[in-house]
Amino acid sequence: MNKLLIDAINFSNEKAVLFKFESRSKLAAYSMGIYCTLIELSESFSKLVESQCYSGSLSVYRTFLENYVDLQNLVNNEHYVNQLDYDNCRQKKHNLEAAQNDNPYLKSIKKYAIDELPKLDIEIAELKGNSDFKVLSTIKGKFQLAGMDKEYSGLYPLLSAESHCSLEAIFSRHFEKCTESDEVKISINNKDNLPDYDFYLITMTRYLIFSGQLISDLLDGQQRIDFLEKREEIALSVK
Repeated sequence: MNKLLIDAINFSNEKAVLFKFESRSKLAAYSMGIYCTLIELSESFSKLVESQCYSGSLSVYRTFLENYVDLQNLVNNEHYVNQLDYDNCRQKKHNLEAAQNDNPYLKSIKKYAIDELPKLDIEIAELKGNSDFKVLSTIKGKFQLAGMDKEYSGLYPLLSAESHCSLEAIFSRHFEKCTESDEVKISINNKDNLPDYDFYLITMTRYLIFSGQLISDLLDGQQRIDFLEKREEIALSVK
């Protein structure tokens, strides 16, 4: 199934550079940026699986899914750009506040804190008060807005458990009970895990191609037929 994803990645790379868009449009720029990120994350995931480096691969998948949700929301609601601006401002504020408190990793930006923090507070307040779009404070809200409640309650917790190295993830990944005795063997990058990844590979392939279709919808149908044909080809190949 990794070959299927690799083919989708190559297809997406070829098509992405052909899209024409207005770079001064936040909606178009943010959407194209996320789409390019999805292509890169797909490639990272594919290479990790191909090299059988499974630990960390589902963290990449989780990041892919979060970006996919953002793209869905951008295409469905042009005012979702306010959400991304809001998230960006909050992250900048967090960093500057940490720098102001002498965080050793953020020394280089401490000098900007006094001037920039008040500006960020104003921008955050304006975004929260914008009547066009009520900003969301949780990832759950973003999934719900995208109509992906089932993915949030079913798939996302599995990815999060792997990303945060839950006890269940650690034990299933590194301990294997021998069927012929009561001994427990240590396992690192278990090569038998590949069949378990078919679901993730197929699903990511579908998400990636549909992401291209979403961009096509946003940009007045550019290359739409190509993406529809590719989706049909993939659907037939995984039956």
